Amino acid sequence: MTNYKLEYFPARFRVEAARLILHFAGQKFDDVKISREDWPKRKPTTPFGSIPVLTVNGVQLSQSLPICQFLARRFNLAGKDELEIAKVNAVADFQNDLLNVTVPYIVALLSQSADFPEKKAELAENVKKYWPKLVQALRASKSRFFADSGLTWVDFFVAEYTDSIAKTFPVLVSQFPDLIQHSSRVHALPQLQDYLKTRPEMPW
Repeated sequence: MTNYKLEYFPARFRVEAARLILHFAGQKFDDVKISREDWPKRKPTTPFGSIPVLTVNGVQLSQSLPICQFLARRFNLAGKDELEIAKVNAVADFQNDLLNVTVPYIVALLSQSADFPEKKAELAENVKKYWPKLVQALRASKSRFFADSGLTWVDFFVAEYTDSIAKTFPVLVSQFPDLIQHSSRVHALPQLQDYLKTRPEMPW
């Protein structure tokens, strides 16, 4: 029997795709939410001083994309063949670039800093820069997901970000109906409903 423990802050940002993979697969796991107060004690014991960390039978795996890619391969959500897997991972890398430029906004939001309006405006511009490319990739697919073969883990990754942006910029997202519809399809998957109904409200 394989034991899984997934650790992150009480947030969705870099870990929710991994959570959704596990819930979609019906795989039980320990969903450990580390408080800001406890993080300094846990940090030195992680592989790279960061979270998320996925522990599989005592072995720690770090960094959000490798964690998702490992789980996707294990639960048949990586793509149908090597070429499709590479295309899925390319979309994920592109989405991760957008996550990285979102960090200044998150920091300003949490710290309630004076430059919050500026950081929010910068995020809006970045979304308008990145999202047309994601729409292009989605429209190029033969399915209603990013891979021709259908649902893969990157759909969870993109859909979660879309959901957060929709709460932050409701007017802006109306310009990208493809991504809103994609996010709705992902969040309507029957395998996710038990989790989503009980998931705490977390904007990011």
